[in-house]
Amino acid sequence: MRSATLNDTLMLGALTGIRSMAGPAAIALHRGGLLARVVTALAAGEMAADKTSFIGNRTDAIPLAGRAAMGAVVGAVIAHDGHTNMFVGGAIGAATAVAAAHLAYQVRTRLPVPSALGGVLEDLVVKVRRHEDVVVSRDAVRERERRLGGVGRVLRQGGA
Repeated sequence: MRSATLNDTLMLGALTGIRSMAGPAAIALHRGGLLARVVTALAAGEMAADKTSFIGNRTDAIPLAGRAAMGAVVGAVIAHDGHTNMFVGGAIGAATAVAAAHLAYQVRTRLPVPSALGGVLEDLVVKVRRHEDVVVSRDAVRERERRLGGVGRVLRQGGA
């Protein structure tokens, strides 16, 4: 696995461990279209729901399994886009999401602030990091299109 693909998998896997829809939202935003709007709305809903008392700990079995599954999907998509082994990417994404979920839980429960404020701080970390990932990804796509003479843009728009 190339360094850039591994870095993307680790970063988005970690974001997925903090907010289960953050990694998928970053990928969807990069791809655009209706999927980006739907997944971003789901991510915003998760951020809002996290502040309520109805949501259990992210390290409980079911939420943790969901984060692992989403991390696996994110890792597999990144690996596919990077032309590397999707199974390896999925495994790294899942493991990173689980590790980040545990770490974020430990940090949040030790913060000397109310849990809801800790959630807001997590949201800020996720938003800033996700924005940087999308900007970097868009720059990489533009650079690839420049090198290919616009072929990638034509293919995405349905031409050729």
